[in-house]
Amino acid sequence: MACCYWEYARESDFIRSTLKKYRDWYLAGGNWDNGGWKIGDDLERIQSCGYVSEVFMRGCAFGPTVHHQSKDPGKANYRHPQAAQITGSFPAPWQSLSTAERKERGHIRTERTVLSLVPIKRGTWHDAKDIASWAEGRWRAWNAAYKATRQEYPGISEEDLVKQGKLNASLGIQPSLYRAGDEVTVISIHWSDFTNEELVHYFRRWVRANRPKQLDDPDARGHKPKDWRAQLTRLAVMRLLSRFTALELVADNRFPAIWNTKQFSGRKWADVSKWYAARSEASSAFQKFFPFLTRKEMPLSWKRPVPAK
Repeated sequence: MACCYWEYARESDFIRSTLKKYRDWYLAGGNWDNGGWKIGDDLERIQSCGYVSEVFMRGCAFGPTVHHQSKDPGKANYRHPQAAQITGSFPAPWQSLSTAERKERGHIRTERTVLSLVPIKRGTWHDAKDIASWAEGRWRAWNAAYKATRQEYPGISEEDLVKQGKLNASLGIQPSLYRAGDEVTVISIHWSDFTNEELVHYFRRWVRANRPKQLDDPDARGHKPKDWRAQLTRLAVMRLLSRFTALELVADNRFPAIWNTKQFSGRKWADVSKWYAARSEASSAFQKFFPFLTRKEMPLSWKRPVPAK
C-alpha cells in the first residue's frame, strides 16, 4: 500500500513541486513572509487525503543528498540512533529506498491507532443531553407537520394519509446522532432474558441492517495486497505506454513480467485493448488516491509517444 501511494505520488506534478518548494523554503530558513503561507496551504491540500500522505511527505524537508550520521552529536547532520530511518528521497523510486526506510514508511497510521479507538463504548451524559435536545426538536417539527396535515385533510385517516403520500411516515424520531462516522444512540438490552451468545448473534444482525450506507466498509475491496499490486501493474503499464506504443510492446514481447500478472495472463499477444484499459484505470486511481488535485492534472506518464512514421 505504501509503495502504491509513493509511486502514484511521483506521477503528480503538484505533489512534486510542492514538496520541493517546501524543502527549498525550509533549508533557506523557513521565513513565513517569503512564500511560506502559500506553501503551507498547498501542504494542507496534500495532507487532506489523510495519513497516507505521510508515506511520501515524511522527511520532505531533508536535503535529498544528505546522509544523516548518528555517531557523534558534535558533528553536522547528527541524528539520534533511535530516530526513524527516513531520508529526503522523494521523488526517487520506491525500490531505491533502503529496506529499513521502506519498512518505516510502510507503517501507515489510522484513526484507530492514533486515537486508540475501540469499536463500542458507552456514551457520556453529554451525548445523552445532545440526543435529548435533538430528539425534542425533531419531535416538535414532526408534531407540527402532523397537525397541519390533519387539519388540511380532516376526513382522511392517518393510515390513508401515509398511503397517499400526504403524510411522511419516515418522520419518526430516531434517538441517534451521527458525527464523523460515529453513531451515538439509545439502546435497550434485555440482559435477564438472553444469553451473551444470543445477544451477540442479534447484535451482528443489527449491525448489518443499520450500518450507514454512505460509509465505506473498512474491509471493502481494494485493501488486499493483491489489489494494491494490481494498481501498481496498471501504473507500470501507463508508464510503458508513455514510452512505447502498445503495438511495439506486444510485437517484441517486451517486459514479459507484465504478461505474467493475473490481469494480463491468457491475453492474446495482438490484443492491445487490455493495455489501454489498464492505462485508463491507473489514471482513475491517481484521481481517487489524491482527490485534492484539480481534474486538469493528469499523471506525468499519461502522455503517449508519437508513433514513428
